[in-house]
Amino acid sequence: MSLVLSGCSDGPTQSTVAGSRLVSLQVSPASVNLPAGEQQSLTVEARDAAGAVLPSPVIEWRSDAPAVATVNASGVVRAVAPGIARITANATGVSGPLSALVTATVTADVPDIASWRTARAGLTDVTLLGAWDDGAGTTYAVGQNGGVLRSRNDGPWEVVPVGTTETIAGIWGSSPTDIWMVGTNGLVLRGNGSAFAPVSTGSSTTYLEVWGRSATEVYITGDRGVILRWDGSRFEPMVTGVTDELWGIWGPNPTTLFAVGNNGTILRYNGSTWTRQSVPDAVPFFDVWGTSAGNVFAVGIQGTVVRFDGVQWQRMPTPGTANLFALRGRAFNDVYAVGNSGATYHFDGTSWRALTLGIGSNLRAVAVRADGALRFAGWYGTVITLRGIGPGASTVVETSNPPLLSLYGSGNTMFAVGFGGTVLRRQGEQWITEKVPSANDLYSINGNGLADIVAVGDTGSILRYDGTTWRRDASPVTGVLRYVWSGGGQHVIVGERGTILRSNGTAWTPQQSGTQRFLRAAWGADAQNVWAVGDSGTVLRFDGGQWRSMAVPTQSRLRAIWGTGANDVFAVGDTGTVLRYDGISWRAFPRPTARDLRALWGRGPTEVYAVGDSGTVLRFNGVAWKTLNAPWKSTVYTLFGVPGTGRVAGAGEGGRIFESN
Repeated sequence: MSLVLSGCSDGPTQSTVAGSRLVSLQVSPASVNLPAGEQQSLTVEARDAAGAVLPSPVIEWRSDAPAVATVNASGVVRAVAPGIARITANATGVSGPLSALVTATVTADVPDIASWRTARAGLTDVTLLGAWDDGAGTTYAVGQNGGVLRSRNDGPWEVVPVGTTETIAGIWGSSPTDIWMVGTNGLVLRGNGSAFAPVSTGSSTTYLEVWGRSATEVYITGDRGVILRWDGSRFEPMVTGVTDELWGIWGPNPTTLFAVGNNGTILRYNGSTWTRQSVPDAVPFFDVWGTSAGNVFAVGIQGTVVRFDGVQWQRMPTPGTANLFALRGRAFNDVYAVGNSGATYHFDGTSWRALTLGIGSNLRAVAVRADGALRFAGWYGTVITLRGIGPGASTVVETSNPPLLSLYGSGNTMFAVGFGGTVLRRQGEQWITEKVPSANDLYSINGNGLADIVAVGDTGSILRYDGTTWRRDASPVTGVLRYVWSGGGQHVIVGERGTILRSNGTAWTPQQSGTQRFLRAAWGADAQNVWAVGDSGTVLRFDGGQWRSMAVPTQSRLRAIWGTGANDVFAVGDTGTVLRYDGISWRAFPRPTARDLRALWGRGPTEVYAVGDSGTVLRFNGVAWKTLNAPWKSTVYTLFGVPGTGRVAGAGEGGRIFESN
């Protein structure tokens, strides 16, 4: 793509090129950045007064600093030594001499990143659906793809192979050496604390929960109203009279059991027959637990909690509308329900109150330990331990490995944010979960130093850090906020439906973007030169007054933008799309990969890195993009320089963080 440059005239002399009159010169690119020893060709486009291209114009090339960069008669610029040179293309037009200027910046040659190390490995990112504590110091958590985690005596969590890739939905044991697990396609495993073996029920039904009262009284619930009872030697199906999925089961004695499931199903067993109960809400119920036959709770969608007093079920007021999936307690006045976005409700015997865990991952299971501590398990391999009671309790994130989508650092501190409202802080060589106000998925973090940091995400989530405390800002929108750029004391947020928000203090002001397209990234050289990119090749530029659309040679989704200055900006996106802005216009590079590119960062104009899907890592040296080797095959979503070092960090799937050596 041609890049238009300025022309000048010093006299009335007229000349023609191939019989036509020359009125303008265009040279591409308008600026070049080269490491010493490299070269790049410049192209010239001559036009007449009608705008027609004139072939083979006679051009005279000149460099004002040959010790920095030379140029030959064909317009090939060769970098000699670090510095800046002005390359001029001269020709004679209808009104005299015409010239076009190209700025050539030469840098020292910097070697590629040769190797990477894993700075945060991440244990597992499987969704955990069940949890159980054996009362002797060991806690288990189970979930998708045959995932089983175990922690012994407050030790680190470890992955326990159990020989299946089926989803494990429930776990319970009568003792540390008699443990049951159930899941999809009729999966039933029984273990002794060291090894697990399959037990056949003769069915491929999906089982959703296992619970019992002893080694000879174990119940399994599942799809199509299934309840099986284990008597110590075999499973016997029970007649339930329903076909709804049954998600939970509990009871205080063999003749008083409760099972809950879809469509408002709550069943009661009297020792011989299961009978459907009348309930105030026909919503799906996912768990049931109580302290006696006259004090039973069931939880479900939209914050629903119902309570059975021995006679009837009644709806209880709750502090929110999050879907609730698990329920356990330590006493009638110390009950916990957990669910989506880290929702944790505590019942103190009188009312339910919301607790803040400091993380927003969806929670799916609760286990009560012998010492009274509770462990919550959920998405992305998350396990949280709660000690204490209600609002006075303390929480520790034992393990959590959501996709990490953005990095930011300043001074000697670095942060990462990701799904589940996760915020991690780098302390030395360790990454520790920050306790922050509850937020949905966080997509981006940036700042003007450590005392002015902003993180943004789903449903209008905006978190701000002042160097001491995280707080939640009031947001003027409820849609997805995808990226925040910070610079010059201000912050610019972009997101879905062309959303742009700006703040140079405490409030957020919407700005007119002129588009409804999803904006996915932003970058600025300064407060008067800010760009935003997004879907369908959308590129906007802010000039300090308003946002304007820019012409670009692509319709691909653009996911990242970064630059070294107002005349050197890069954008990357789907299927290997790479663009550069030279201060005049955008041009496309030959695609260096067919994979989607998701992040950009660099240390200078001839050392720019891009990362993306399936372990893709690229480096631009001022002339071309080349593929670098990486020790990972997963997607990396973000790049940033590690403050105070010469290293580069990348983060992505499975909560993994990599650093260059």
